[in-house]
Amino acid sequence: MKNKKSLLFLSLFFAIVMVAFVSCKKDVSTENGSTSGPVPAGKAEMKIMLTDDPSVIFDSIFIDIQRVEVKVEDSTGAEHWDTLSIRAGVYNILNFRNGLDTLLAVGFVPNGEVEKIRITLGTRNSAVLNGVTIPLTNIAPQITVEVKGDVDHLDFNHLRIWLDFDGHGSIRFHNGRWELKLQIGHFGHHSSGELEGEIKPSAALPAMVSVVDGTDTLRAVPDHEGEFKIRGIKATTVKVIINPSNGYKDSVISNVIIRHNDDTDLGKIVLHR
Repeated sequence: MKNKKSLLFLSLFFAIVMVAFVSCKKDVSTENGSTSGPVPAGKAEMKIMLTDDPSVIFDSIFIDIQRVEVKVEDSTGAEHWDTLSIRAGVYNILNFRNGLDTLLAVGFVPNGEVEKIRITLGTRNSAVLNGVTIPLTNIAPQITVEVKGDVDHLDFNHLRIWLDFDGHGSIRFHNGRWELKLQIGHFGHHSSGELEGEIKPSAALPAMVSVVDGTDTLRAVPDHEGEFKIRGIKATTVKVIINPSNGYKDSVISNVIIRHNDDTDLGKIVLHR
């Protein structure tokens, strides 16, 4: 009888172990890979993430994204345009700032060199300024981004890149109307680094944090706790400028070292009046 109970216990134990093992494998698979199913032979899965620079003027910026295409040059030199799967519609891109992002598009592309990404916009573009919705006249319905060399190869069959929508720099008031000409940057982890920190005291908020590399500037607006993150920094040494509020003095941190595929943490930055 004891032998039967022992065998039953061992059977249940190994069954639990196998379930846990399969569950772990599923978790790893979900984290690393496909939202499009098995990768077909001769192709790779391409994921495009959306993130955004902050705006100190607009409350929200709504962009109507209808189509995402990718151009790939294969090993024979032939060029292919492939349309990826997206949730077509209106995105408030200011939701994806300060280190946040979302999956914009995913699909299969031929193995080869990813050269360009083309975004097609619809007509439902607008911004919110001091609580008032402003329609935006789209003067560039299609935007093509040159991305050669900045795509992350997670493995042979999985690719990823971030598109950085500069909503604030894409809007201007011209000839009596608000115009949209969307500007899009891009980055991969292997060719860029991240910077984070925390602004104190909270009385110095709201604040703007700028990372300056020559003529290029990336920005972040710290959250209500003072924390900020800036991604896609391609330089290796930058200057950080902090512009606080409520009578607190500006602060400049020079020669900050950025490591590609890594995060530089400035820790707590205490400002003074």
